[in-house]
Amino acid sequence: MTLVFSLLRCYTELNALRKGGYTCDGLERLCFLQKRKPLSFSGSKCTHFSSGKAWSIVFMRRAALLWGVFVLPGNGALFHAEAERVFPMNHTIHLKKQLRCIYLSNFFSGLRITDAVWVALLAARGFSLWEIGLAESVFHVVSLLCEVPSGMAADLLGRKKTLVSGGVCMVLQSLLMAFASDLFTICFAMGLNALAMTMFSGTSTALLYDSLKQEGCEENYIQVSANSSQISMLANAVGSMASILNQFLGYAGFYLLNAAFEGASALANMLLAEPIVTESQASREKHPLHALPEQFRQLVRDSLHVLRTCPMAVKLIASSALISVPSYLTKMFLQQRLVELGWPTELLFLPLLLGGLACVAGTEIGRRVRCRSMRRLYTACALLCGVGTLLVGTAPAWGGILGMMLVQGVLEVYLLHESQKLNDAIPSDQRATLISVDGMAYSLLMIPASPLVGAVGDAFGQAGAGLALLGGVIVLSGAALLGKKPQES
Repeated sequence: MTLVFSLLRCYTELNALRKGGYTCDGLERLCFLQKRKPLSFSGSKCTHFSSGKAWSIVFMRRAALLWGVFVLPGNGALFHAEAERVFPMNHTIHLKKQLRCIYLSNFFSGLRITDAVWVALLAARGFSLWEIGLAESVFHVVSLLCEVPSGMAADLLGRKKTLVSGGVCMVLQSLLMAFASDLFTICFAMGLNALAMTMFSGTSTALLYDSLKQEGCEENYIQVSANSSQISMLANAVGSMASILNQFLGYAGFYLLNAAFEGASALANMLLAEPIVTESQASREKHPLHALPEQFRQLVRDSLHVLRTCPMAVKLIASSALISVPSYLTKMFLQQRLVELGWPTELLFLPLLLGGLACVAGTEIGRRVRCRSMRRLYTACALLCGVGTLLVGTAPAWGGILGMMLVQGVLEVYLLHESQKLNDAIPSDQRATLISVDGMAYSLLMIPASPLVGAVGDAFGQAGAGLALLGGVIVLSGAALLGKKPQES
């Protein structure tokens, strides 16, 4: 009788979900947690069983798993259900502590005080725009080569280990830059910087999303991601003010202080807990080292399968790579353009400070925007971003600063929603790898774009000439979608 009663209650709950208007694309998980035990459906709301004995809840959920996998697909009357994983009973995560560590790490890593002055400092030491562009290209070549392998390492070996290793690399690159005296050493340090950034790019997002997913709270991702981004942006804005300390710190002082901040970020990452949402993630430590090559090959096959069967993920990756090209280049070459217009090095913090505030505002707008169509969102953001890039390249000083602020704010709106859509579309076991593919696509575009923008600036004798060309390309990419039918997403 207990079995029959539990099955009837399970059927009643599933029917209530269907009649209540829930859009169930598939039964994504069944959570066996000690504190919260939500039954979550991908793309839907969560229903919480708040009454009854603990054993009865667990039994009902096992019954629901059997019902969803073996009964519903056969008749197709209700919806097709597919179980992704079952949480281990003995593995929980302190979500508030996890988020505190993530926020603390983002704050210290976001202080990157060298971002505000590195181009001007290298130019003052006699390096040409072409050489600076070459160093930036080295950064993106290494990013291209290491982006996906670092994401695969995070998926196979653990996200926490990868983040801590990236923090160590950041400290080393800051120390190298502090004492570099030639272009080769600078390029080597830029490559080490790129390696560290690839360890962060897909890994931090995957760790954040799966930390929420383990607690059944991934529907809150866009809000938590916005909080994390805003902390990083505010820290970056504060760090950009370090340019006023140019006469006190000097070239080496900037990078030594930056190494201290990166070390603090690495310590915060060491306090993180490794999120576990699949059986393969729970068994990472059990795999011998000689099995890693085959695991890498299997991960490649699985990731390629996701890309072949999920066109939405491919479109999101391509769109974010293209629209993100002006993000760094506008800040990078605006520094040199302002110097050409007579701005002293001590005031270069101001545009980056304003750009950081624009990013914070863009993230706040993005969290409040309800995205009905990613195509429409891209069209609007690409047009605005292209116009902002044109302003940076052609307008007077304050017009260029306003253009850079427009670019940074608009990009935050688009990338916030793109990140959520991409995470929703990909599985946990390949999450860091596929997010790294997103970063690799950006690096693939930046390799030619960075020196090309610099070369055009050198050819015309103005740093803004290349940016004007880039802005036109971004405007055309948005205009190309104006006449097409939007896709609801």
